[in-house]
Amino acid sequence: MAAYVPYFFWHEADPGVNAILESTLADYRHELLLENVCGIPIHQQHGSIDDNVPPFHSRRLSQIQSQIGCSSEYVELPGKGHWFEGVMTTQPLLDFYDKVLEGQAAAASFLTSFDIVVATPGTTSSKGGVIVDQLTTPGRIGRIKAVYAVKEDLWQLTTSNLHRFHFSAAVDHDWTQSKLVVDGKKLDLFRDTPLCSQWLIHNSDQSWEVSSDHRWQVSQRRGRQLGTLDAILDTSGRYMISTSDETLSLAVQVSRNLLQYFGADAKILKPDQPGPPEGGNKVILSLGSAGFMLATAGGHEAIFIDEKRGLCTRGSNDPLGVYGFREGLGAIFLRPGIDETLELVIWGFDTLGLRFAARMVPMLTGVGQPDFIIVCQESGWKGAAGVLALGYLDNSWKIVESSAVL
Repeated sequence: MAAYVPYFFWHEADPGVNAILESTLADYRHELLLENVCGIPIHQQHGSIDDNVPPFHSRRLSQIQSQIGCSSEYVELPGKGHWFEGVMTTQPLLDFYDKVLEGQAAAASFLTSFDIVVATPGTTSSKGGVIVDQLTTPGRIGRIKAVYAVKEDLWQLTTSNLHRFHFSAAVDHDWTQSKLVVDGKKLDLFRDTPLCSQWLIHNSDQSWEVSSDHRWQVSQRRGRQLGTLDAILDTSGRYMISTSDETLSLAVQVSRNLLQYFGADAKILKPDQPGPPEGGNKVILSLGSAGFMLATAGGHEAIFIDEKRGLCTRGSNDPLGVYGFREGLGAIFLRPGIDETLELVIWGFDTLGLRFAARMVPMLTGVGQPDFIIVCQESGWKGAAGVLALGYLDNSWKIVESSAVL
């Protein structure tokens, strides 16, 4: 988006803040993820006088594919714009359709060498039978390079920024029968345990282990819970918006926006009302120094209220930051729901802070917000330069100090 509407006239933010905001867009940066499509037939066509999406973008995409070894075709149509009659039946496209349907360019069903690039595991499907479950550090790209030696029946996997992954049985290969080396260490999969029930885990001492322990799925982020603030949009049912009388007008606004922009249904409830049975994600609006449904200092949540000190943040162990109650103080952050659901908490010390925080509710894909943001009155005119804190939560829902500005 910044390529079309650069934000040059905003106040300059801390470089660390800019870096975090930039990292939240990785899931939409196709040029970073192109290695995932290597092995798939690709044909690009672009009108040479397109004044909606400049041809430069397709030229650049084709160039990157060539650089990383992807096989693709690029055709630029002279004198054609963004849309024209017959755009889907040009001769180059028809030739491509025929070639693929005849099987001449079909991707191999069994890959002996492939790469996986992961920005968010929750939005990344499997490739070559490998499924990434968790990254080590959120906000950074994760990678797997897999190479299969046919004669030795040996898979060698080299990884970067991966914490947990597993294998899929939906490929023409039995992983349990092959030798497996991950980052130089030989590992043995359990032959009597389904592939989907055993995980390869990267430990803090840099070693790898194979585990069939399911208990991590109860306490750690997984599936639809993974991602930045817009992970709240991936719901399996109707939204529940929990509100008090004081925050009802904002709850109605959030509900309307979810319907207008995403066609999503939501039910607005008071705190003492039972939620709908569908098991969808929740949005919680809370106001004041004793805001309902917010954690207190005695709990273990990453963001909590201390009625005497203010809004606090907590890492793996000790508190990281304290933000004293003031006019315009607000926060928006994710926290775990039941199973793979999420809760999006919108809190303000006063109505002004609540409105500032509510502006951060994701209304468009491709607009990045990290897992938590703490704002103040200056955020209203400084934008990102006015945030007090922002960053990522790790797989255990704790603030990652190396991926946060506090």
